Amino acid sequence: MGFESEIESARRHTASYATDPQFRTYWLGFTRESRNLRAQQLRAFGELMGSVTPTLSGWRILDVGCGDGRWLRSLLELDAKPEDLIGIDVSDLRFEIGRAKNPLINLMKTDGKTIPFEDEYFDLVTQFVCFSNVPTAGLRKRIAGEIRRVVKRGGFVFWWDLLHTTAPADPNVDLHPSDFFDWPIRQLTIGEVPRCSECLRPGVLRYLLVPILDCFGYARTHVAALIGPKG
Repeated sequence: MGFESEIESARRHTASYATDPQFRTYWLGFTRESRNLRAQQLRAFGELMGSVTPTLSGWRILDVGCGDGRWLRSLLELDAKPEDLIGIDVSDLRFEIGRAKNPLINLMKTDGKTIPFEDEYFDLVTQFVCFSNVPTAGLRKRIAGEIRRVVKRGGFVFWWDLLHTTAPADPNVDLHPSDFFDWPIRQLTIGEVPRCSECLRPGVLRYLLVPILDCFGYARTHVAALIGPKG
């Protein structure tokens, strides 16, 4: 199966992201949702990755569905090296934006069904709201298989995505990391801001108040997961 029509559908779905001023203002500006979810991404990534390594220095990292490379640029602030960071996407429409911000990060356009690297090449593969944009279950499984192939033994996948698909051709399908990876998975369900209970100091009162307080928190909209180590 070639997946050509599915990949073209995915390209069309994201084509406007590079030129749509409303998209740019909303997600690259200071809207409440943009700034809150960015903070939540870093918080979840730090908690999950911090449980397996004290630093990203020396880690070779691939971001699948990289867009303009925004997430890869964030990793530089966590001591990853530019020469170790690679982003791939089926569309290169936002690469010019990313390269203007940091030309040292390697951004590559791919065919959408293969990852052009040898087996067990990366220490870490990340995906941020990529799988939810993939238009069919078959292509999602194909991409997951490629990710599994290029992760080193002992390596990891970091997953950040919506609870359901958003691709127009296949909307509202439940997304679970365990549908694609049979490695150990530690995951967090994430809302726009932390749960009320997460902001309390440890202690007896905290545990008594947790069920009540969290009822008034923001709805969970995303899953953050650390998948691995690969056996």
